[in-house]
Amino acid sequence: MLEPQQGGNANNLLMSSSNYRQAPTSLRRDAWVEVSLSCLEHNLEVIRTEWLQKKPIQEPSPRNKTAKSTSKTKVMAVVKSDGYGHGAATTAQLFEASSVDYLGVASIDEGLQLRQSGIKLPILVLSPTPSWALDTALENNLGISITSLKQIEDVSSTAKRLNLQAAVHIKIDTGMHRLGIEPTTTAQALELVDKDPRLQLMSVFSHLAMADNREAVDFQKARFEAAVKIVPPGTLLHLASSEATRLFPDTHYDMVRVGLYLWGLAPNTTLPELRPALSLKARINHIGPVPEGESAGYGFTWTAKRHSRLAMIPIGYADGVDRGLSNNMEAIIEDNWVKQVGRISMDQMLLDITDCKQAQEGDLVTLIGSSAQKCINLCQWAERLDTITYELACRLRARLPKVYTRERLR
Repeated sequence: MLEPQQGGNANNLLMSSSNYRQAPTSLRRDAWVEVSLSCLEHNLEVIRTEWLQKKPIQEPSPRNKTAKSTSKTKVMAVVKSDGYGHGAATTAQLFEASSVDYLGVASIDEGLQLRQSGIKLPILVLSPTPSWALDTALENNLGISITSLKQIEDVSSTAKRLNLQAAVHIKIDTGMHRLGIEPTTTAQALELVDKDPRLQLMSVFSHLAMADNREAVDFQKARFEAAVKIVPPGTLLHLASSEATRLFPDTHYDMVRVGLYLWGLAPNTTLPELRPALSLKARINHIGPVPEGESAGYGFTWTAKRHSRLAMIPIGYADGVDRGLSNNMEAIIEDNWVKQVGRISMDQMLLDITDCKQAQEGDLVTLIGSSAQKCINLCQWAERLDTITYELACRLRARLPKVYTRERLR
């Protein structure tokens, strides 16, 4: 059984969110992120059995238009930014046990964290690796993204000095103009890698700028296919991110890179087939009265229109709850809606529990997640803040303990 990453014990993994007077979850904080391992498994199953099954059984290979691809599409689970705030080490263990093929991270430090947690899967560092960090990358068997010809020289010299082989992945800039070699230099890059016995070419890939837009995808896909015609057999090709994996089977190639959808999130909405894995919860640790006409919180941005009862919970903007949600968000207590009031501060926020008369100190508060009949999705916060769920989920990794649960999904 996977243990909580911080705080809690094995019994916490099985706790039911419908019980609002549970035993404390963390011995250190009365606010925490809760991650459902069952939801992660469900989302991975949807990707494998529904989205990847849309791929035609036979389709022309971009390497050779007369060849046919019959291999099963592999899955790279992208767990950068601490698994989008869900805890990279623990969720990577789950994905490894679920037989994903690769893990994707943003930096050497993220890859090293996974190796130190015991992960054996191939790991691709999706961003360029600084030359001074190449020793660490090679010594920990981390895949290196090649985004320039000079990087090939740097990796080669490091591999030779360490007497190690380097797993390299060539990234082609097909139009996003953020990272990658020019398509016209693909042949030169392939030649440099091929003639060096210390370099092992694992994959060639690119990144989509508008993965949900058919016209934009086709533009980059055409450049990608033109560039990879000369890629040797046995080298993985990958282009699709989460949205392209769901929408465009012709972008699947040998492997897809799925990040946000694994966690059950979408940029600005919800997808009915996926289950959000992340909940954000806290406990009331103080209740106090506010007379009619008096105000509460920094700046007195909220004033009581009647004799009110306010609850304080120990979570604030330092934990990833945006200050812009002040006086503009709800929470759930005992399956009842309550409004957040006053300015959200660094470590605390206030809730108006005047109409939730049974609420008491120690009661469970759900900020993101579900109760018996109510639900708050991260995309609702994103809409109010004019941002995307990616950003908000990543913010929650700052200092909140994480508890991992399993439950029977309806």
